[in-house]
Amino acid sequence: MTTLQELTLLDQLDRLNHMIKQTEEFGHYCKYNHLINNDPEVLEIISTFKRMKEDFEEVSRFGKYHPDFTTKRREINQYKKKLDLHPIVMEFRRAEYQLQALLDLSLIHISSPRDGLLS
Repeated sequence: MTTLQELTLLDQLDRLNHMIKQTEEFGHYCKYNHLINNDPEVLEIISTFKRMKEDFEEVSRFGKYHPDFTTKRREINQYKKKLDLHPIVMEFRRAEYQLQALLDLSLIHISSPRDGLLS
């Protein structure tokens, strides 16, 4: 690849990057990413879940033979459900999925031999 081709490709990728940043999917992702990282309630739930997960990992070293194994597993599953059903977490995951779908389509388009950037 020559330097001119490389520069042209980089320019096209910059334009694609700018176009993606202008999409509704990217905007939603940024909004919910900010919320999930700054909402006190969500942060508390995540922090508690991480602590519970560490406790369970300690107990799970002994497997089902540990007296608290079943209880800890049930507690962590219930708390994970609480985390997963929180509205901000649900919307973040939806936005993440939609942005990933957009990125996947963009990748398919730019790599297609007929009209893509990499042709």
